[in-house]
Amino acid sequence: MAETGTRAVERALTLLTAVAQDGGTLSELARAAELSPSTASRLLATLAGRELVRRDEHGHYHAGARLRALAAASLRRDPLHELAGPHLSALAGETGETANLAVRADTRRVVYVRQVAGPKLVQTAGWVGRTVPCRGTALGAALRGDVGTPGFVARTGAVEPDVISIASPVYGAGGEIVAAISVLAPSYRMTPRRVEACGRAVARHAAALSRDLGAPEAVAA
Repeated sequence: MAETGTRAVERALTLLTAVAQDGGTLSELARAAELSPSTASRLLATLAGRELVRRDEHGHYHAGARLRALAAASLRRDPLHELAGPHLSALAGETGETANLAVRADTRRVVYVRQVAGPKLVQTAGWVGRTVPCRGTALGAALRGDVGTPGFVARTGAVEPDVISIASPVYGAGGEIVAAISVLAPSYRMTPRRVEACGRAVARHAAALSRDLGAPEAVAA
């Protein structure tokens, strides 16, 4: 019975993760979680009963009220999340592009934890809670400190086709990299000069956030 219970919990958590990241229909979520439709349907009904997921009128599942409340409560206790807000807003306003805060999800993935959309009509918003690989992405490089002299790194097509990501590391009080901030933009409007300008803005706000977190001047300059 213990093994059966553990397996059921693992399945429910896998399904809940799929809902939280992208949402979707029953069949889409069942495929993402590698579950049969009948098992996914049963687990989703249980999660919905606890308000962890909700089903809209089109049959798509989304994060429920209780899941959102749990996420908000967790983030409120994180000074990084709170301190990043003004910097992301300023960065989005300065560059006109979507500004993001991301941290390591594990050794292979990065997760977006906060986002501020820019004022332009075409934006790459809606990334909070989504994960991308560490390998090959600008955020992954920033979290490893692989940014070179300019203090930022740019990658095109690594997270989505025709989208450019520009990222810089954020340092904590011990001088370690604790997060990265980035801007995401459609590549058609990012000339080399604009990439450079946005990159410098990202690096400047990442350094300012690092100082707010108490990082040593040697790494937060």
